[in-house]
This record gives sequence, C-alpha cells and structure tokens, in this order.
Amino acid sequence: MSLVQVDAGKLRICWGVRRGKRLVCKEPVADEAVIREVLELVEELKRRVEKHKDKLGGAAFIDELIDLLEQWLEEHKNDKGKKIKEAKKIARKMIKLLKKLRRKWVEKYWRQLLELMDLLEKNATDIIVTGENNSEKSLTVHLYNRDVAIEVDKVAKSGNVTISLSLSKLEGDNVKVANTFSDKEALRAIQHGWGMTDGGITSNHPAMNTAQPWQAVLWSLCYPGKIHILINGIGINEEDITVIWHLVANDHRTKPKEDVAKEVKKLGTERLKAFLAPAIWGDGYINANKKSIRLIMGLGKYDLWLGIVERLINELGFTIYPREYSVEVMLKSSKAVKLARDWLAMQDVKELIELGAGLPDGEKFRRIIELASKDVREKGSSSIAIPGTNISMSISIGSDCRVELRTKRKSEDEALRLVEELRRAGYEPSMYVVRGGYMVSITHANIRDSPLKPIVCRKLGEWLEGEKDERRKERIAMAMQNLKCLDNT
Repeated sequence: MSLVQVDAGKLRICWGVRRGKRLVCKEPVADEAVIREVLELVEELKRRVEKHKDKLGGAAFIDELIDLLEQWLEEHKNDKGKKIKEAKKIARKMIKLLKKLRRKWVEKYWRQLLELMDLLEKNATDIIVTGENNSEKSLTVHLYNRDVAIEVDKVAKSGNVTISLSLSKLEGDNVKVANTFSDKEALRAIQHGWGMTDGGITSNHPAMNTAQPWQAVLWSLCYPGKIHILINGIGINEEDITVIWHLVANDHRTKPKEDVAKEVKKLGTERLKAFLAPAIWGDGYINANKKSIRLIMGLGKYDLWLGIVERLINELGFTIYPREYSVEVMLKSSKAVKLARDWLAMQDVKELIELGAGLPDGEKFRRIIELASKDVREKGSSSIAIPGTNISMSISIGSDCRVELRTKRKSEDEALRLVEELRRAGYEPSMYVVRGGYMVSITHANIRDSPLKPIVCRKLGEWLEGEKDERRKERIAMAMQNLKCLDNT
C-alpha cells in the first residue's frame, strides 16, 4: 500500500506529553504534512524490521557481538599490561550482560516487537509524535508495548532516520576499574576530550551512551573506580543491528561542558594534544592514505568549541572548513602524521590506541597507527639558510609551479625586523598578513635574480631525486624549469 492510500483516519496520531517515563497522547495531530511524515517514518520502521528479521528473530546480532568479544579475550589471554588487564575485566562484564540480554530478547522483547508491528498493521496502536516537521528540528515517532519502546527519529537538517528500541527491566552491573594512568594531568585532559564530544552527564556523573564496543571499553578505562554498565536498547540501522550501552562513572563528578571548555582553553600544547585524541576518536575521521585528521562538529557545538578551535589552528596547524550545517577542522600531510606520532609518544595515549586497534570495530585506531608510519619530509628539510643573515626560510611551490621563500612570525615587529635584516643583506623581501601572524616572503622573480637561485635549485634537485610520487615530481621539475635551474647563463 502506498503512503498516499493509507487511511490516516483509522490511526491515532497524536502529539505527546510526558507522563512518568513515557509519553501519552495530548491532542490529535491535525497537520497533514506532519501526518505524511509520520507515516513515512512508520513505513521505514516496518521496512528495517523486515530487512533484519532473521538477525532479530534469532538474536544473531547479540551472538555475533559475544563471539567478537570472546575471540578478543582469547587472543589476549596471555597479555599482562595494566590497561589490557582492566579492559579484559570490562569485556567479561559486557559478555555477561549480553547473555542476559539474549535470554530476555528471545523470551520477551522480540515477541513484543512483533506484536507492536502487528498492531501497526491493524492501525490498533497510538502513534505519539514529538518535535516539528521542518529542516531545523527533529521529528520523532514514539511507539510503546509493555517492555519495548521504539523511537523513530528524523534527524534535523540531514533528514537521516535513526531507529532505537529501549528495553525495560534490563538490569545493569558494576565493574571496578583500577587506575592504569601514569600521568594524572594527561588523564584529566583525556577525560575532557570524552566530555566535549560523545560524553554525557547522568546525575552529575560522567556518562556515555555508545553502540561501539571499543568506546565502551576505552571510556571505562579513563574513569578509574566504579563503572555502572547497562544495556539500554538496540539500534535498528540500515546496514546492521547494534547494542546500545549506557555507562556511568559513579566515583567521578563532572562539570557542564561550558566549564570544561574553559579548562581546555588553559591546557598546555601537549595536554591539548592528549585532549584531542578521544575527541577525534569520537567525532573525527582518520585517513592514513590521504594523511589527514578531521574533527567535525555541528554549528551549536562549534560555538562551545570556538576558543579551542582557534588554538588548534594557531598551535597545531589545523585548517577550518565551514559547511552548511557543521564545521570541519582538518590537519593534513606532515602535520597530521606528526600529531599521530605525538599521540604514540605519550605512553598512556599510546596504550589506549594500541588497545583500541585490537578491539572489535577498532579500525579508526588502526588507521592512526598506519598514519604515524607514513613517510614525510622531516621538519626543516624544506628550509634553507639565507646567506648573510641569521634567517632560515621555507621553500614553497605554488599552484603555478613558481617558487617562494617564506617565514612566518606572530609579531608584526618581529616580521619587520626580518624584512630589514634581509634588505641589509641585499635581498628584496615583502610582507603580508596571514592567519595568526605575518608572512615574510621572497618571490620567485627575486629568487631567480639573486644569489639564492643556486641554493634553492640544489634543494629542489634533492627533492626531485627523493620524490616517488609522479605528480609531485612533475611539479618540482616544472618549478626548476621556471626558476631556470638548468640555464647555464
């Protein structure tokens, strides 16, 4: 039956109001556009349940996760490191809870889900709606049975649909996690990284909702003490079924994110890098082949991050890319490789990355390790010393394959001092404003007509000889041609 043929008159579609833990109907939905959107979301729910019916009915999605965690435990049964010892303790607790979920899923939750689907087919259940049907706010459909609650959410702006099942009467359990961190201040920075991205707050305690096993394990390690672990639902996604974990660090207190952001702005550069690690794990992307690290945040979160982003740009070399509904900050090439190497040089962060790389769904951590192994020019290899001065400048090849010598200073007075020193030595520099300071430059034409030409040409020749990428070799060769490096005159 197509959506336009559905007889909405037989359905009870209503706006919801909170009564205890659940919503109840307040008044019927009269807006036809909202009704159409609701029916589309209900059809999407039916489609996904039917698509994953075999996995859901046989609890295969639970069995697969149990198998993955048990396999990981077997592979690491002889590992003696402090963090992996605690991680194994957490994984065993997760398996115990998954086995309880499996029993109740087969006995109760799956049957109630099928019953709810049948009631939908018969137009015999309330469809409760919250939100608004527009591009700025989410629209959510709520459906209830005795122990199963379904939320079908149309995500604002993107239009993506998420479907989650909340399961009542599922008991959690506590696990006591020992402190395995050697650097207290680094641990605090890492906790801030979790808190500013995927982390949440439950009764003033740090909390985490996640469908990713690696995140459940690593987050728990970062809050030594009593961790309460609870399975509070499943996600019915387009491609798979996921178990949703809820974790609370009961021995820790946390602050509002606005206060955490103020603390992060005061961190030293090395601690800022430690903070950034879990932030990237949660809200970021690693591309080892393209040598890039990206952190993505919605516009609302960006306001909170503004001062932090400024530091990422000025101190670590990130570049900002505003999008329609989000902001992306990216680190590229040698700077991305350097950050990955810096993480692996911090013992506690290194241990977390190596642990994460072996856990189920730990591909992001494996890419960090791969990125750190990439070949890059060492810092300074693009620089030459300027004869007659105490100044070194980097060689830059522009998009037109013309060469420029550059050096950047934050202070205008310092940049002007360099300009004067270069002029006294017989060169013709220029200066211009760039993000975060001032660039002192010697242009292509001024290099070609000065004693700098053979020095620059020799450096370009070294690059050409050591370069393996054909496109970069072509650019270097063209730059040498433009600079007339092979011209005997």
